[in-house]
Amino acid sequence: MKSSAIEKRIVKIDQAVQAMNIAKKYLSNHQEIEAVILELNRERQLLVNDLYRDDKKSYATVRDHLETLIDQPLDAAMQKELLDFIKEIFGRQAATDGKTATGLNAWLKKLNVICEWQTTPDSDWATLVLTGFKPFQN
Repeated sequence: MKSSAIEKRIVKIDQAVQAMNIAKKYLSNHQEIEAVILELNRERQLLVNDLYRDDKKSYATVRDHLETLIDQPLDAAMQKELLDFIKEIFGRQAATDGKTATGLNAWLKKLNVICEWQTTPDSDWATLVLTGFKPFQN
């Protein structure tokens, strides 16, 4: 993925901020810690901006593809292909910055897709049926 280094850096920054917040409980130099946290958050925001830079174009491409799949049952192999396609177009593993959820559900939620999971009696893998799209809310 073209953005995997950025994703990893964002996760590391999130962990560092968490560690700093814990350190504030035990140390007395709160102002210095807050300054470091502020700087880390600035760096994180720059990385997030870079990570999401092409999302509008990527969303349009993925949505066009998803529209062709509306009301079609997708088995396990087709779901994996769809997930790989989405990740390739967006150029990253996770749908949301700083999160570790990299599965199809996370991406469908991010893309505002309405879907149904149907259990299949002969399989331990549910069938996915895309039914439409929710409107975006700003």
